Amino acid sequence: MKAKDKVRLPVIKGILSDILYAEKNPAGGASFSRGSDADVAAIFQRAIRRRNDSIESFVGGGREDLAETERAKLAILQDYLPTQLTVEQIEERANQVIQQLGVTGSKAMGAVMRDIGINPTEAPKAKIAEVVKRLLTSSA
Repeated sequence: MKAKDKVRLPVIKGILSDILYAEKNPAGGASFSRGSDADVAAIFQRAIRRRNDSIESFVGGGREDLAETERAKLAILQDYLPTQLTVEQIEERANQVIQQLGVTGSKAMGAVMRDIGINPTEAPKAKIAEVVKRLLTSSA
């Protein structure tokens, strides 16, 4: 922060603001802990999702200059997250759980998601759910 980096500083301040907001205003009664990697990672993933949405909007609107700024901010956010699992790694874990449980069809999605054991810091839940749903529907 002392370096006064014009791109990094607002990103870091924004994340700190999001963390403080989550501590003071728990959504849906869920408690937030600054010491919990999963809670903080969820905030980072939400910020990354917002940046990706902004990039799409700017590119769609012909504002490549603003999209480039958002890409730089996105890269800063991704530096703070641990290495994310690839789709192939998620598929491998999901297939193991599906075989262990011996289930097929989308009705088994809850059981698979509960037993898959992927930490939210490793991959966004939406990405995991998408892979599991695809695997369950293709095996049915």
